[in-house]
Order: sequence, then C-alpha cells, then structure tokens
Amino acid sequence: MSYNEFRIKRIDTFEKEIMEEVQYLLKQNDLTVDLFLEERIGIFDGKKLIATGGIKGNTLRCIAVDKAHQGGRVLNILIGELLNIQYHRNVNHIFLFTKPASKRSFEFLGFHVVEEVNNEVVLMENRQDGLASYLKGLSKHKVDGEKIGSIVINGNPFTLGHRYLIERAGRENDYLHIFVLSSDESSFPYRVRMQLIEEGTNDINNITIHGGGDYIISSATFPSYFIKEESNIVGLHAALDVNIFGKYIAPCLGINRRYVGEEPYCAVTREYNKTMEKILPQYGIELVEIPRKGFEGGYISASKVREAIGKDEIEKIKGLVPPSTYSFLISEEGEKVIKRVKAYSTKRH
Repeated sequence: MSYNEFRIKRIDTFEKEIMEEVQYLLKQNDLTVDLFLEERIGIFDGKKLIATGGIKGNTLRCIAVDKAHQGGRVLNILIGELLNIQYHRNVNHIFLFTKPASKRSFEFLGFHVVEEVNNEVVLMENRQDGLASYLKGLSKHKVDGEKIGSIVINGNPFTLGHRYLIERAGRENDYLHIFVLSSDESSFPYRVRMQLIEEGTNDINNITIHGGGDYIISSATFPSYFIKEESNIVGLHAALDVNIFGKYIAPCLGINRRYVGEEPYCAVTREYNKTMEKILPQYGIELVEIPRKGFEGGYISASKVREAIGKDEIEKIKGLVPPSTYSFLISEEGEKVIKRVKAYSTKRH
C-alpha cells in the first residue's frame, strides 16, 4: 500500500536489514525494540524507513518517526494504518504509550491521556470516557466501611496461597475487593481463572470479585508483567499502573488497604511491590505484605503447580490448591488447559 510518494509495508522480525533500520529509528526516538509485537509496519520514502509502529493486544507500541518527517502527515498515516489493522482484528478500545513531548500530536489524532508518570511516559486511549466508564461500573460495588481492603491476583491457577491471602485480608477488613487480571496471556485463560477464584472463595461473604479490565496490570498499563522485561522501563510501567489504581480505582471503591504476598521468585513482581510501597501511601492507601503460606519446607506458589502439571505429577498438586481447583484439573475441560499450561511452560506467570 502507498500514499503517493510513501510506501507502507508489514515488517517481519526475521528481515534483518529492515529490523536494523527499525532499531536505529527507535533509538533516534529514545525507544527500544519490542520483539513481542504481533504486527509491525514501516513507512518508506523510497528505500528509506521513515516511520515504524507495532501492535500487541489492544495497544500500539514502538511508534517512531524519522526526525526529518516529524510534525507532518507521516505520523497521521502511521497511526491510521495501525488503527485500521486493529479495527480489522475487532479491537476498538486502543491504548498507546508515548513520550510527554508527543502527547499533543496524539491528542490531535483522537487519543486521550489516562495517566502520565515522571514526565517520562504517557498512557493514552482512543476513548474519551474509557476510564470513566470503567470507574462507573466499579462504583456500583462500593461498600461502606472503616477498613476496605483490596487484592490484585492473576490466579494462574488459584492456589491455597491465594486463598490464605484472601482469608487474611477478609478477616482484617470490613470488606475486600479482589481484582482478577483480565489478560489472556497467562497459561490458564481468564475465564477459567475467574471461575476457579469464585469457586474457591464462595464461602467468604465480605468480598466482591472484579475483572481487572484494561486498567489494572493489563497489557496496556503494565506490559512488563507479561513479558518479564528486565530494564528500567519496568519501574515506569509499575508506577503508571499503581498511580492509576491509587488515583482513580481506590477512591471509587473507598479502598484504603492493598494486600500482597511476599515475592521470593519473580524480579518484576518484587519491583512492582516496591513501587506500591513507595506510591500507595501518597494516596492514603496502606500496603500490607503477607508472608507466603508454607508447604513441605517451601512456599505455595502457582508456578509450583504449573511445574507439577508440566511433569504430569498431578497428585502433588493436592496439597497446593483448593479442592475446586484440583477437581477442575482432573476434569475433561481441565485436560485441555493442562495442554495449554505445558505449551506455556517457559513463562513465570
């Protein structure tokens, strides 16, 4: 496809020479290559790459325009093409990361600021009422109380460790809001994780379970969580996510406490916990860190459950998960998920 003098091309990661140009162009714009993009396109002026951008889930990423073509229509063409790809994928609610200096340009293209961190990164979305609509839905579940707790979990799958954390938070608060990560990038699909959490907590009365949606540890607010990226961008993503929680989500539900389990395994999650410890008190929210539940000289974790699944040691899982989770795993539907878990065996979460 072309726009008069410009040519637009989808880029394959294995096209070495073009990827070198992509890397150079991104570096010009203080960005790094994201190898996990689902789609990547380039705009060429003759043979020269003058703009590039990509797609992952419902986000636009790695958007860069050659300095000689900034401030013109090249960015409009690039974003238009990326949006067109998203719409053909039936993705209509779209997010992007950009530098504060570029914020104005994207506002002209119909994007709206969700949150900005440290004058270094801005999260934007293409719906003016996106966050407001999410908060309106949450507010229907507000419960008055002096101590209102919260937990954000992936539950991949739901374990007795998760159950222990929820029981503790439920006892120590008048009410507890549980947010379940909505992304389907984990080995246990979101629908299954939500089902297992609901079944595993159906005897606890002072809780509400919410889908995390696009605004709590999602591929939009905290992509580093899913790719386990080890760089300074993790801190920025974490701060972005925590600020959205503290500034908008917690006040909507009257939350003044957030519970987390200690994290001895994952560096990204440890970084996230440290970020919460620093930022949440600024919003009047106490961070409560709970030691993990022990088991046979170690700790219960979802990764241990997945490891046992990968080794076909299903019997070992009994002491790590609630009966509802175990019953699911030995069911016909559970067998399908077990195959997926084995395929995802290289991922932590």
